[in-house]
Amino acid sequence: MSQSVVTIRLNGHPYQIGCGAGEEDHVANLGAEVESIMQSLIGAVGQIGEARLLAMVALILADRASASVSANDAPAAPAGDQQSPAPASSESEDRAAAALEEAAQRIAQLTSKLASDATKL
Repeated sequence: MSQSVVTIRLNGHPYQIGCGAGEEDHVANLGAEVESIMQSLIGAVGQIGEARLLAMVALILADRASASVSANDAPAAPAGDQQSPAPASSESEDRAAAALEEAAQRIAQLTSKLASDATKL
């Protein structure tokens, strides 16, 4: 199996990531998604250290995955339900987006508190 290397940039720093041949675009897109989340956090809380930012990004992505799993495990509507359901993917995406926004707000509040506490030391 041949190996490829993709360079992604996070917070201005290049990282070389190994991947399988043909997966380069996927890895580059994942890196771009992480960078997008990181830049949103930087806009909200400032430069609070790369390790802390990456930890927050990881929490946001874990929250997304958790919300996605929860949405897939949700019970189906009873057969006699008179409501016409929206497409499942749209509902799942809406729930995931709401969960992500809530998690980002919680993380931003916590980070703000931690930054405030750190300046008091």
